[in-house]
Amino acid sequence: MKRLIGLLLGAVVAATPALVAAQEGERALSTPADADGVIVITLLTLAAILLVAGLGYLYRRERKLDWDFQRPDTPQQHDH
Repeated sequence: MKRLIGLLLGAVVAATPALVAAQEGERALSTPADADGVIVITLLTLAAILLVAGLGYLYRRERKLDWDFQRPDTPQQHDH
């Protein structure tokens, strides 16, 4: 029940800016003429960044280039 109340309260709070903006007149800025090009370039740039990051991850995984600090300690390390 608490989750449902929290979900409903969160939805109301998240929708509040849209409700307030809907009551106003024409205060929104108009979209510039070159907005489509900017959006396409932005999406292509994000896709390229994700591609490079994915290739870097696959390279590290294939070469087994991971660090020991990411693994849990083994009992032999505590015997020093």
